[in-house]
Amino acid sequence: MNVKERIGKPGEPASGASSLADDGQASAQDQAGDAAAASTTEKSTRKTIANGYAKAALGKAKTLTAAAASGTKNIPGKVAAKVRELDANHKDVADRIDTVSMGLGITSGVVSAGAVLAAPTGLSAIGVALGLTSAPLIVTAAPIVGAAAAVTGALSGGAYFYSKWKSAKAAKEERAARDSQPQPLDSPDVGQ
Repeated sequence: MNVKERIGKPGEPASGASSLADDGQASAQDQAGDAAAASTTEKSTRKTIANGYAKAALGKAKTLTAAAASGTKNIPGKVAAKVRELDANHKDVADRIDTVSMGLGITSGVVSAGAVLAAPTGLSAIGVALGLTSAPLIVTAAPIVGAAAAVTGALSGGAYFYSKWKSAKAAKEERAARDSQPQPLDSPDVGQ
């Protein structure tokens, strides 16, 4: 005689015993049903957990998006402020770029002279041409340093002429403002 307990649905009382005619097949069916129910419950639990993770990820993504959006709104203002600051100090900026340009020009000259002295000649030049050996580093770096010197030279020239134009414009505006002011009558310049 097999005795089994059945857990009822909420609202149904649980039965204490099964019928006496149970031959074991009902027990196997109940176990299969319990496994299916457990599988369904486990799936729904996994779905609930996955849904919670997805909601948390979406919340985090929305927070990051909002932070990035507010940060990018400030970028144009910061760039404009930096440009205004550089424009106000155009003479200092031109002097600094000129100093860097001169330094790179001198470095480029030294590297070029070193590259001429270190360049492979004779059989070593043939080995470099065939790819059997490599050229000295200074020979490889000379064109790069020369290009950097040329770029900073162009920037320095541009900054110099911008600074000169800006200074001339400011002097012209200052003269115009000074000339537009009325001269007092007792000034020595009035009668002449």
